[in-house]
Amino acid sequence: MSPAEWQRVETLFHDALELPEAERPSFLDRVCPKSDPVRAEVDSLLGEEASQRQILDAPPARLAADVLNRHPGGLAPGQRIGDYEIQYLVTKGGMGEVYVARHVRTEQRIGLKILRRHLAAAEQAVYRFHNEARAISELCHPNIVAIHEFGESPDGLFIAMEWVEGITWRDLMKNGAAAISDLANWGSQAAAALETAHKAGVLHRDIKPENMMRRNDGVVKILDFGLARITKPNQPIPVFATATAMGASGTISGTLSGTLLYMAPEILRGETAEPGSDVFSLGAVLYELAAGVHPFAGETPLDVFEAIECRDVCRPSAMRSEIPADLDALIVAMLKRDVSARPSANEVLGQLKRSSGKT
Repeated sequence: MSPAEWQRVETLFHDALELPEAERPSFLDRVCPKSDPVRAEVDSLLGEEASQRQILDAPPARLAADVLNRHPGGLAPGQRIGDYEIQYLVTKGGMGEVYVARHVRTEQRIGLKILRRHLAAAEQAVYRFHNEARAISELCHPNIVAIHEFGESPDGLFIAMEWVEGITWRDLMKNGAAAISDLANWGSQAAAALETAHKAGVLHRDIKPENMMRRNDGVVKILDFGLARITKPNQPIPVFATATAMGASGTISGTLSGTLLYMAPEILRGETAEPGSDVFSLGAVLYELAAGVHPFAGETPLDVFEAIECRDVCRPSAMRSEIPADLDALIVAMLKRDVSARPSANEVLGQLKRSSGKT
């Protein structure tokens, strides 16, 4: 399979996961015929996901058997991973598990992402984990989560990173549209993070409200570089040429695939991501914060796909008249279908700073 086909596999797989299990076959029938090799791979991944879910939902006796078969459950509070002591589980996701832990000597609280041993046999899973650590290590910016250590323990590979005390932008959106001053402030911090990443040759490729946090002191943090693409010379993206490379434990990437609602059109078409792809995703997030609705909302993933590809974006000011004209125009420009017509992250930053100064 080509890299574009693997991207389609991941996109369709995670779009299907967002649907009730009974609705997945009809959705896939609409967007990908059964004769397409991509469909066969997606069906295989969905079957594996169901198997993994059964393991996690199994009763204690079953979990004990799974431990003996090297399919362990969560790590226990107090357990040591390198120099870190587990405090509690935050989430089980596509790339393993995330815990809050503390450094045993400095007492510093950190976030610990672990790729467990029974998941580390797959080439792509390991690549993604290494890639996230490498991408973050390329960057040093106050609005990008910091990495402290990448290492290996008897329980698996781990990334120790800054623990962010705050709330996600998704939680912020539950309160409706943001104040204009907050929108400009938060947006400029996010744009500054993307500007730094793009200058370093790193594309995030999964900008969405769940991967953005506002710390309790107001500082914005961009999280989760698991899908990042490093575009610097001598940093190739490997092509996994066999189904095995994307099989079973290699496809536990969960939320690490780009999310449909925030995907740029070129990524949906299987084309190579560009810096403008991140700008588009940030534009969709800012639109939602500004207007209180998503620019490409639809009842089904197919509706969303068609909206991104075909629907003219209504200006946010049509839903909220107090949005300044320059901010209104900026958000619409960020959502241009033609990637070359979108502003750069640096241009977005400049405009948002000017807007922030006016509010």
